[in-house]
Amino acid sequence: MATTLVQQQQRLAAARHRFAEGGRLPAQLLAPALLRSWERSRQAGVRPQHAPQYAPLGQRRLRLDDPSDRLLARCVRQDMDDLWAAFGGRRWTLLCVNREGLIIAQREHGLADEAILRPIQIGRRVREIEIGTTAPSCALAEDAAVLVRGNEHYLDEFSRVYCLSVPLRGVDGEVLGALDITGIGERDSELLRGYFRQAALSIENQLIQQQRNCHLLALQHDARWLGTPLQGVLAVREDGQLHAANSVARRILGLPRSGALPLTSLDSLFADASVHQRRRLLQAGPVHRVQLHADSALQLQYLRGPVRARASTAKPAVIKETGSLRAQGTQVVRQAVAAHAGNLSAAARQLGISRTTLYRKLQQAG
Repeated sequence: MATTLVQQQQRLAAARHRFAEGGRLPAQLLAPALLRSWERSRQAGVRPQHAPQYAPLGQRRLRLDDPSDRLLARCVRQDMDDLWAAFGGRRWTLLCVNREGLIIAQREHGLADEAILRPIQIGRRVREIEIGTTAPSCALAEDAAVLVRGNEHYLDEFSRVYCLSVPLRGVDGEVLGALDITGIGERDSELLRGYFRQAALSIENQLIQQQRNCHLLALQHDARWLGTPLQGVLAVREDGQLHAANSVARRILGLPRSGALPLTSLDSLFADASVHQRRRLLQAGPVHRVQLHADSALQLQYLRGPVRARASTAKPAVIKETGSLRAQGTQVVRQAVAAHAGNLSAAARQLGISRTTLYRKLQQAG
């Protein structure tokens, strides 16, 4: 098997230069997604013998000016840390690019000494018109996980490089970036794909959770998948209309894979559910079963209600579980519950007390 891989890499190296001069590749030598990338690289005037043409970094390279880039960088941070702890090393780097191929987040070893990896820094772009075929550029173009190994890259200089990327999706199902691992050496590609795809789902869920003016619901056929990257997540406006859904929820509910969602109410999505089940959709409580179709049901969990914007920048007073709450009366409790549309957990967090204590106060108030 290793010999076959070496032979294929040798054939790729020889065929690449013929291809750059206008020749054709032997059938089956290169995956279709990579062939399309080679064609785009050739059309852009890139040649295999060229050195990578990275744009110079400005003095303020670590600053991200676009708010959407800053949001994505925040949402990928934890998953990148986890992936780096598992797969990072001196000859590897982990990066996230936006839709235009701009590196907005990166992890690298403090003692990294591979010259080919040094230019990969926040603020640089990794586009085909500058460095030819790479996994991030292919993942963005193909909307699919892509592995580019050795001479599958278009530049000779990347003949030792291994890179794998998965696309990242936004709240409308659009491709808004890619998550990538690049290094010198070999890895278990199927294992990496699995972990990186789960990280991409986790990041997508983080982006959905930024819809602060919406109710958030988690759903899955199997309750064991709730609370994991494999859960479906819905963002529902206060009028009951569906605002956003992650890719898992779109698949489960038969919604369009990408693009703005059709005008759909939560009640119409679950039209086959009982009146009691639909009434519980936007109520806090334990995981419960909801009928989806005549022969299909889901496990659903209410995550949180809309998060109200604060009227001022001053921090709201935190009411401790002491006599101060009693002194201010039950009106404070009722106002907090009303402000969070009946979400007792959110109201309790605002007041600085437990949900159980809040529930007891409401019972005492009658």
